[in-house]
Order: sequence, then C-alpha cells, then structure tokens
Amino acid sequence: MTYRILLVGGGTGGHIYPLVAVSRELQKLASKRGANLELMIVADNNIWRSEFESRGVRFKKILAPKLRKVEGGRTNFLAFLMIPFALIQALWTLFVFMPDLVFSKGGIISVIPSLVAKLYFIPLFIHESDAVPGKANQFLSKFAKKVFISYEKSATYFKNTVLSGNPIRESLFGRNRLEAAKYFNLNPDKKTILFLAGSQGAVSINKLLINSIVQLTKNFQIIHQTGSKNFDLVKVEIEKIKGDGKDSYIKNIENNYRGYGFLNEEELSSVYALCDIIVSRSGSNIFEIAYLGKPAIVIPYPYSAGNHQRANAMEFSKFGAVVLEEANLSPNILIDQIQHLLKPENYASISQRIKQFAKPEAGKIIANEILKKFKTQITNFNSNAEMF
Repeated sequence: MTYRILLVGGGTGGHIYPLVAVSRELQKLASKRGANLELMIVADNNIWRSEFESRGVRFKKILAPKLRKVEGGRTNFLAFLMIPFALIQALWTLFVFMPDLVFSKGGIISVIPSLVAKLYFIPLFIHESDAVPGKANQFLSKFAKKVFISYEKSATYFKNTVLSGNPIRESLFGRNRLEAAKYFNLNPDKKTILFLAGSQGAVSINKLLINSIVQLTKNFQIIHQTGSKNFDLVKVEIEKIKGDGKDSYIKNIENNYRGYGFLNEEELSSVYALCDIIVSRSGSNIFEIAYLGKPAIVIPYPYSAGNHQRANAMEFSKFGAVVLEEANLSPNILIDQIQHLLKPENYASISQRIKQFAKPEAGKIIANEILKKFKTQITNFNSNAEMF
C-alpha cells in the first residue's frame, strides 16, 4: 500500500528548508519500515522545484494571496481577487493527490490547503519554527491533530504539542575545513566570518557588512551571502569602496572577501565547515548554527510578525549567542563583539553552550510521528527501535 503525504510551505527558505529535511527523513524512515510513500510539496514559488523533484518529491505551485495593508490602511484588493483561484487550485490539487496526511509549515500559503484538508477530512499536522507563533499557525492549530514546536514556550499557544525543534538538513554538516577553504580559495588557518542575509536579503546586514568591510578584511576572511535580489547592489557598493580606496585595503578586500547572492546546499555546507563566527538574522537557521556549535551574532528583524525574531534571539542568547538590535548596529560594535567571541578563553565555552540549544533529531521526530499514523498498516512497525 502507498501512503501519500502532502507538505505545505513557502515564502522563504525558513519555511522550505525544514520541509526538505522532513521529506528526506520520511523517505529514509519509510524505507527502513518497508512502507511505500508518495510525497508532494505545495509551495508558492518555482525556485524550490528542483530542490524537491531531484529527490522524487512531486512539486505543485499554487497561489498564496497575501492580505496585507496598503496605503490608507486598506487591504490589497488584488489579493482578495486571488482567493477564489487559490481555493480552486487547492481543492483540485488535494482532490487529485488525495493525501493520507497534510504536514504544514505555516505561513500564508499554508492556510487554504490546510483548510481544504479539513474539508476533505484529511489529518493535519503543523510545525511552528518560532518562539512566538505566526497567525496562520495559531489559526490552523484549531484543526490540527498535532502541533510540532521548536521552543518550549510555544506550548502555551497550542494544544496537542510535540517539542521537536526545527528540522535541519543533515547534508549541511561534516565537511572538511581544508577542502572548504580550497573551494573558496581562502586560507584555512585564518579566522573566517560568515554573514548570512537570508534568502530574502536582509538589507541591514548587507549595509553593516559594506560599512565594515575595510576594517573586517584587515584581519578576517569574510564570506557574505547577500540574498539574490541584493547581490548586484552590494557588488556595486563594494566596487565603489575599492575604487575610492588605497591599494592596501583594495588588496585586503580582493583576497579576503567572497560575496554570493545565494549559497546552494553544497556551498553552504562548505561555508559552515570553514567559518568561525556566523552573523545572521534569528530565524529558523539558528538551529543549524547551534548544531555546528559556532558562536553567533544574531540581528533580529524588528518588523517580524509578533516580533518573533526578537523572541527567538532572546531564547538563543540564553545559550551564548550575541544579540544586536538593528537600531544599534555599527561597525565598531560588530567588530568588538567578533573580537570578544574569538578570544580563546571565550570561544570554546560559548561553542559548547550554543550546541546545547540544538535539537538535531527534529526531522526524525516529526517523520516518526507522521508514520505512526499508519502504524497499523506498516509491517513490523516499531516506533522506538527504528526511529534513529
């Protein structure tokens, strides 16, 4: 018998990459248990298509109307017009695929497919990445059989919770530092700082890096992921700095700075192996940082829904992460914090503390709970013995 599972998510990498991790764990665990699975992902952007289809997961793009306020406090009228079309897409997609279970990652795109699942009497599981849940998940939790959470404090918002953590891709870890340095043509013995502006391109992190690049590249190697849409703008600004500068720091920038719009999975795994400190937003990727045990400087996005990024950052700071508020960013503060983290007497202890924040088995926990829904039909099902 074949079991069909529909995964729903999109918008940003923070919603998509955990679904990648869960889909891989489902495939591995089902194979161990002799279960046949058919997986489909419903997302709002085709840029994620190859990520799933290359591993045998069907992909369907659907509309995701975003009912945001526009000038004058009115809601975007075009988004209202899209709702019937999005509903028809979801009704048809779920009717044709007819999954045995829907696993939703939250966000705007998840609402309509999850409600259609309820209409078709399909069990719904959802996952919440943040310490303060989004409105979509708070609403959908009323219909969910289980809610997987990443932070203990999130349990106050939901019923039927499972503390799983946030799923991470195992393929990102285990690379060799020497090989990674060779890949980026950098020195493996020199301290390396990774700046992650995320899939959307955090403007404040990019600006901070640009304003700090002369000072940073004197002593450190920098790998900078700008976000695809901001790559050209950042490149122009850095070329201006080089054009206005002296030969000494032009050479430092050329030798010690590497900029990328987007880092694919292989590149990110190499970057993670090479870097010593990570500067990032405080989204779901902080669970990857924690698993690595890399000291981190996190800059919460101040306009995140429910200020959830600040709540995430505060939880992360309990384990040694440095939190910098966007309003207080400056090159001097950044460099002072980097130097503090790199002191030998600080680095090892902070690394050990940050590792305690990680929940590396999150994907396995979720996959195990999903497959337990079918345990009466799966031959030799043993949830404890075969989970890990």
